[in-house]
Amino acid sequence: MDTYGKISKPFWDDKPVAIVGGGPSLVGFDFERLRGAHVLAVKGSIFDIPWADAGFGLDMPRYHEWRDKLANVQSRVYWAVPEDQLQKTGAPPSKNVTFLKRLPGENLSDDPSEIYGGGTSGFGAVQICLHKHAKTIVLFGYDYDGAYDAHTGFRHNDQHYGKKRAQNFANWEAWARHFSIYIPYLNDNGIRVVNACPASAITCFQKVTLDDGVALLGARKQNA
Repeated sequence: MDTYGKISKPFWDDKPVAIVGGGPSLVGFDFERLRGAHVLAVKGSIFDIPWADAGFGLDMPRYHEWRDKLANVQSRVYWAVPEDQLQKTGAPPSKNVTFLKRLPGENLSDDPSEIYGGGTSGFGAVQICLHKHAKTIVLFGYDYDGAYDAHTGFRHNDQHYGKKRAQNFANWEAWARHFSIYIPYLNDNGIRVVNACPASAITCFQKVTLDDGVALLGARKQNA
């Protein structure tokens, strides 16, 4: 079990957190606009935002594809790995990569060494922020509609993905519904999650425009 680490300080309760996914709604977006907030980059976005506070993923084929690249990222990278995959992955490739135990199903663990998968890295990324004590979270690129863009593919950063694996629309619909599991915990703990993708298939969080999502980060930053 020494292969697993845990999420620890520094915590992110001092200013808002931006979680950056891969949805095509971020085509052409300037990530410099997120500076000043805490930033958690999900999967391919890890390579788009080298200055992010941390990166996260739980997709094992992508881990094997990117293992050497992740070892050279300057940010802390959390990767949620199922116990039955540890023999295949071996130890983390470098000190900046921390393995967390990936649990099956849609739930929320209070153990900072564990993450429930919920079907997608975007689902698990919200748990990273909760373990980091975030109070305001803004989701970027959380389209979850399976949309395909003729220029970028299924993601704004498809260039980082070697083998492209399309998912059908029904999968995205199901994954989007999984986020509702967070609502009771968020309400009980006074945590706000806002989705800066108005067309997102995730309906359980307040939706705002991309620009308003950025403004929300800035407004909280100035008042912090």
